[in-house]
Amino acid sequence: MKNSIIPILAFVFLTFGLVQCSDPWDEHIAEGLTDVNQSLLERLNKEENATLFMDLLKSSGLDNNLDGKIAYTVFVPRNETIQSLVTNLKADATALRRFVQNHIAVSTYRLNSSSDTVQLTMLSGKIVDLVNSRVGGVGFVNPNKGSSDGIYHLIDGPLMPQLNLWEYISQNTTYSQNLFVESLSTYNLLPTASPDDPGDSLLNNEFLQNLGDVRVEKDRFTYFVLENEIFDSEVNGFLPYVNYRNQADSSLQISRYHIVRDLLVAQAYSSTDLPAEVTSISGVTIPVNKADIVETIPLSNGFVHVLRAPNLPLQNKLLDLKIEGEQWSNISASVGNSTFVREKKDPLGQIFKDVMIQNHGVSLLSVNYRLPHLLSTSYDVYWRAVNDIQANVFQQRLSILGMAVLDEQGQSQFPELRSFPYTNVELRNYNEVYLGEFELAQLQQAWAQLTGAATTANGTNTLVLDYIRLVPKVKQN
Repeated sequence: MKNSIIPILAFVFLTFGLVQCSDPWDEHIAEGLTDVNQSLLERLNKEENATLFMDLLKSSGLDNNLDGKIAYTVFVPRNETIQSLVTNLKADATALRRFVQNHIAVSTYRLNSSSDTVQLTMLSGKIVDLVNSRVGGVGFVNPNKGSSDGIYHLIDGPLMPQLNLWEYISQNTTYSQNLFVESLSTYNLLPTASPDDPGDSLLNNEFLQNLGDVRVEKDRFTYFVLENEIFDSEVNGFLPYVNYRNQADSSLQISRYHIVRDLLVAQAYSSTDLPAEVTSISGVTIPVNKADIVETIPLSNGFVHVLRAPNLPLQNKLLDLKIEGEQWSNISASVGNSTFVREKKDPLGQIFKDVMIQNHGVSLLSVNYRLPHLLSTSYDVYWRAVNDIQANVFQQRLSILGMAVLDEQGQSQFPELRSFPYTNVELRNYNEVYLGEFELAQLQQAWAQLTGAATTANGTNTLVLDYIRLVPKVKQN
């Protein structure tokens, strides 16, 4: 009895497994597509309004891809919409192949009325958006035509292969802005800790490396291009803030970078979709005046808007720099057992993290923070330091130091750019405390150094820091 049950159970589970593992394409058949006994090529060859596209498909040799081994979706522009393109495409084999590839997507995609965006990867390598009953912005004429190995849709126009943002920048260097971005592939603005990448030399380009790899098709960008006179004017206006070692050429290049870096947004906005303000990848708020847009170029991964007027007030570009207390670079002594990263809630219910170093027994203990390149301007300096554990007030000091230089003995010394006086850390004060200001004559990297009292006594040499905030100031003429 026991032995006879085993084959029956095996048969049942095998049958269940076959049902569960059915071909996903069979599920499409069950959803009501017609003529699924014919191949995709057979159906397309019989489509009266697809004859010109089929001629291009066969001329490109890509009809061999539709061999039934892989399910595809083909977007077929109706004859009238591509009639004017046929002659030129047939005269350029590369353009022809790219054009046809841009109408074929791997896998199967039905048209539906969803407003959700589906990113289709075409054989061209480009990403085309399917959203709001349109593909790549083109409407459908006769959608969801089934076959045994794919789907095709008749559409109301061609899906012209579009440049991605990097291709656009590289091919439109008549704009000074684009010429500068392209030049960063061979010109390094500043010494960098990142070694050159021999496998992908373009990632040595500081625009691609620091802001966004705009070659990536699946990502979405909006890029504002300033007409040449406007770009040059903006660069010259920012030059006083990027005086680099008193070198005019280097300072000019760095100023160009600071203008360009604030013109890239990590979201695609057409001219009609642009809000009144957008935020750049660098964190700058960009006010948008659509009347200043002289041209909009759709891309495979976003949009370019060419502007005839400056769009960034200087004060927008001067971003605050916030240094979090718990993100130190190094501490002057080994005090790990006395160092605490705390997560706390302030009186308004906001959660924050800070660092507290308490009962460490070290005189003049310092916590050091490496800063990015600071602009050549004046800064107002604030900290928030919450003394909520001890019963007594203690003091600490903040200093801004330059990068290390070697003294006569070969020892590293950090020049003091500004040292603020010792300041009380009052009990349960959750407000920012203004420390003062300092000025930099040159753009440079620096350190922020938080130093405790000159004593080994517990309770009086405590260090605590939520954050330091540096606020760059507009230069007065």
